[in-house]
Amino acid sequence: MQASGDTAVAAPRALKAKCVDRNLIAPSAGSLTADSPFPDLVAYWLEDIDLEDRLAIATRQLYERDMRTLVLPAFKDLTLREIGVARCDQFLKRLAKDSYSKAKHARVVLRLAVALAVRHEVLLRNPVDHVARLHGDARMPDAFTPEEITGIRAAIAYWEAGRDVSGPKPDGRLGAIVEVILGTSARIGEVLAIRRRDIDLSVPSVRISGTIISPKGEPTTRQDHPKTVKPRLLRTIRLPGFAATAVQRRLNQLNTIDPDALLFCSREGTPLTTINEHAGVELASQ
Repeated sequence: MQASGDTAVAAPRALKAKCVDRNLIAPSAGSLTADSPFPDLVAYWLEDIDLEDRLAIATRQLYERDMRTLVLPAFKDLTLREIGVARCDQFLKRLAKDSYSKAKHARVVLRLAVALAVRHEVLLRNPVDHVARLHGDARMPDAFTPEEITGIRAAIAYWEAGRDVSGPKPDGRLGAIVEVILGTSARIGEVLAIRRRDIDLSVPSVRISGTIISPKGEPTTRQDHPKTVKPRLLRTIRLPGFAATAVQRRLNQLNTIDPDALLFCSREGTPLTTINEHAGVELASQ
């Protein structure tokens, strides 16, 4: 490539400008260039996620939903070179005024998609790396008082006694789930994923090694790791007496000795959905 100028200083400047105009970033992402529309990058990004196949199905679906509902409406008419720091900064700030959570989710997927364009040498930098920090309102964690816990237990016991309940008689499953949640502080999906092999009543303890997922359009299944794949989330928790009693009672009700049998399952032995169990607690507490 050549360029000329009237002076020794002007010539190098002209050459640099020509390089910028030609966009010498290697076009290694196929037909994707800095002048490609943003929706093309989104499609390319989703294909790359599927190619890597590292994300849990629910996370993959969440990323696509956040991208299509939060980010695409604002960026669908832009080319990649038009997505700069100022535009991203203003977009996230406007979104944060409506919802800090939405802005945080939008920042995650926008940053991931543009980062792919940088890695594949379509863009020189990721503008999302330089936006202002998002600030959410300080929130105090919610925690039940001893009186509230007593009330929940009483409501569930009343409901499980069969009063005013139509359909099959409750088998104590809901109360046991609540006791194990209280005794372990684990997420409900993690509690529903406990298997016979994860329980050691000689201690007593339980190992949290998975969770229950319900991907859109697919059956509910047990995932062989908690919400995220991090060693610290694979943990063994010592059970307090009330939780150990609930676990022992539930084990006595299982009609199988299969070590992979779920401690909490349907009458057919299939995984329970977290939504249904949440609804059960709300129904019993009414």
